[in-house]
Amino acid sequence: MNKKWASILLIIIGSLTFTGCKKYLDLEPKNSTYDQVFWVNGSNVQKALSGSYSMLRSAFQQDRSYFVFGDIAADNFALGGDFWNYTSFIQTGNFNFGYAPYLEPSLWNWSRFYSVINQCHLIIENTPKIPSDKFSGGEAQQRQLEGEARFLRAYVYFYMQRVWGDVILTTESLKDPQDVPSLPRATEDEIFSFIVADLEKSIELLGSTGNKAVANKGAGQALLAHVHAWNHDYEQAEKFASDLISSSQYELEAIDDYTKIWNGNSKESIFELNMLFDAVSNEATAGFFNVFLTEPFIRNKGLNSTWSLSDFVTDQLFDQEEARFDEVVETGSGGTRYILTKYSGVDYYDANNPDTYVVSNNLVLLRLADIILLRAEARFKNGDVAGALEDLNLIKERAGLEPFTEQGAALFHEIFDERRRELIGEGHAKFDMIRMEQLSRLFPDAYSQARIAAKGYHWPLHMRQLLPQAPLLTQNEWWKSH
Repeated sequence: MNKKWASILLIIIGSLTFTGCKKYLDLEPKNSTYDQVFWVNGSNVQKALSGSYSMLRSAFQQDRSYFVFGDIAADNFALGGDFWNYTSFIQTGNFNFGYAPYLEPSLWNWSRFYSVINQCHLIIENTPKIPSDKFSGGEAQQRQLEGEARFLRAYVYFYMQRVWGDVILTTESLKDPQDVPSLPRATEDEIFSFIVADLEKSIELLGSTGNKAVANKGAGQALLAHVHAWNHDYEQAEKFASDLISSSQYELEAIDDYTKIWNGNSKESIFELNMLFDAVSNEATAGFFNVFLTEPFIRNKGLNSTWSLSDFVTDQLFDQEEARFDEVVETGSGGTRYILTKYSGVDYYDANNPDTYVVSNNLVLLRLADIILLRAEARFKNGDVAGALEDLNLIKERAGLEPFTEQGAALFHEIFDERRRELIGEGHAKFDMIRMEQLSRLFPDAYSQARIAAKGYHWPLHMRQLLPQAPLLTQNEWWKSH
């Protein structure tokens, strides 16, 4: 028994409070038994679930780790001088994830994600116990809320697994921070069995909702397609991708409406986190999406404080004549670099404070173009070359590119390149490189066969902080000596 274990995960047990979402919960009386006063109706379950979404959003925002893990570590961006401590994460630093000055709490520590998981545990355990007549939408709402929590729990575990490798698997809520056993890291098979079971159940429970900022059936299908592709079970990946695509619940935006995708609730979006500015709550912040922008979008902001597109991306990956490039790439301040403008909803909302602004866009985690290209990958692996070309060229056609006709390895590499172009700045590229085994092709100096065999594409853990409190925890193999 290890009384310090909960401090490692930084899980604030639900029977005390919901960390990071106090605005959602304020229980009275203070000395009442938690379960008796909270898990009594659908309204409170909804509040707990809203807290889960908020906590996940905050987890991704911390040090912009969402973009670091998915895009900076894929060499998609060149960093201004203000970001000196990020430079080891790009190709010029040989992707040295073992050097993260001042960023260790966000890049080497998975604690904040376990807070989301534990909150989902509580929702999943308690929601079925509440009488259905205590939900304003009856049994349908009860099922929906449990399904959302299962989807979120699966999403977070899948995300953590791709970032750090084998994680610690908790399957139920930790109710007593003074009585929590020390746990070892689970195997990849154990993690993915748990994720798949959660997602299959979530698909049974979830409906098709109009609000893309909450999980729905399509989100479960899309994530299951990704999970199976990650495990190289391409038959199942194709099945779930096709189930979603054939549902006709989602459509590709026309190229003239392409930027609507990041304005929130577009017809192409499947699942997104709400980060739109709300003038009442004043929730949105400037310090997340603003890293991609310069003047004229943000006053007096130059390239030194910006992540601009890398030379490889603009010179070799993109065809600068394509329509997609014109929609989301512009010349940055000074005219020497290109900047990504997917997240350009800058709002100087306070006339009395001319330097105060927000960037009002949503973080789109799953969208139709992603799943179409994922199905292209699966079809290629399943021997359906014609189907793979059909899916690939559907995305190319919208982008204003000529159809691709080659086959074999050239086709597979082109599917990867098209994903990198289409989804740049959306947190996918590094994970695509791992899944599609592109690291040694793209970065042979940084990713030797020995590094790949030791899964040195995962990030290290903060063992100095974690190991004294978790004796069963082990460091990722590559980072034991690097």
